[in-house]
Amino acid sequence: MNNLKRNSTLLKHIMLILIGIIFTIISIIKIKESYSYYSDDWGTDISFDTDYIVLLVCSIIILIYGIYSLAAYKKNLKVKNAYYMAFGTISCLIAFYPLGIFFKSLAKEIPFNECADYLYIGIIGIVMLLYVGFSYLSNKNE
Repeated sequence: MNNLKRNSTLLKHIMLILIGIIFTIISIIKIKESYSYYSDDWGTDISFDTDYIVLLVCSIIILIYGIYSLAAYKKNLKVKNAYYMAFGTISCLIAFYPLGIFFKSLAKEIPFNECADYLYIGIIGIVMLLYVGFSYLSNKNE
């Protein structure tokens, strides 16, 4: 039973690394697909979908946390603070970036139905942020 627990912990860290790698690769491919370059007499415009930049940052954070947690596991160190920093940062990105896009879209008078997904994702991000915050406070009090 103890061997199963040790292997499941190792697998958990490896799965985090794999998730980080997969989403990093997907986001890089999507950024490359959305990249556009335009040049005319007025200047040059380079653009890409910023949603994929946020995905890239989140996936890199997960990848770094996975690698750090695996190294800490090998050295028998605690990773609670790294967990709260990593997933707190991801929660902030998932909460505030979509809400910013949502309110910016409303200010540009884009219909609500076209930008409502950003509102819902932002609300989910706020719930995640609250969870991480309360989890941190709960752990700190123990």
